[in-house]
Amino acid sequence: MPNNQRFDLETIVDLVPEGARVLDLGCGDGALLEALVNQRRVEARGVEISESGVRAAIGHGLSVRHGNIEEGLADYRDQAFDYVILSLTMAYLNQPAPVVREMLRVGKHAIISFDNAGHWRARHRALFGGGMGHTLASGEPRVRAITLGQFRAFAGTLNARIEKSVFLSQRRVAHAFPSLLATVAVFLLRKA
Repeated sequence: MPNNQRFDLETIVDLVPEGARVLDLGCGDGALLEALVNQRRVEARGVEISESGVRAAIGHGLSVRHGNIEEGLADYRDQAFDYVILSLTMAYLNQPAPVVREMLRVGKHAIISFDNAGHWRARHRALFGGGMGHTLASGEPRVRAITLGQFRAFAGTLNARIEKSVFLSQRRVAHAFPSLLATVAVFLLRKA
């Protein structure tokens, strides 16, 4: 997804303090990591399953390794990072709970963003036969659609405390009726 369509990027950068240690899971070409390095001077690491994404990120001078985040983060010690990020990736995971548990183990905070499947356009598409949209670059459909309410309940099952949530409609914050109007949600979590 081009950076000009990454509605969550600026919000995530705003949540991360200067000089933090950051791990970005499913970092793609490293656009978010690059923004964090340039704007917040973070110590950045990434994990990406796509070899082309890894090459692109490394080409930008980023420290990114090839790996499948669903196989765990055993290479990282507890609390090794200040922030572990899962940006616009959770809907494509087969088993998100173990990934988020690992995020909360290796990081002091977790930042998770996702497309809000409860947005009125998504509901309209689902009701009138268009499905939920969104496919992977490979053409495979995403594994799950996530609403704001489902994510809150999911976080509770993992004993995670939601410290902050930001709901975006395009590049603006959706203050009113976020379940219907927000296209993207960003949650800051920590272990309760």
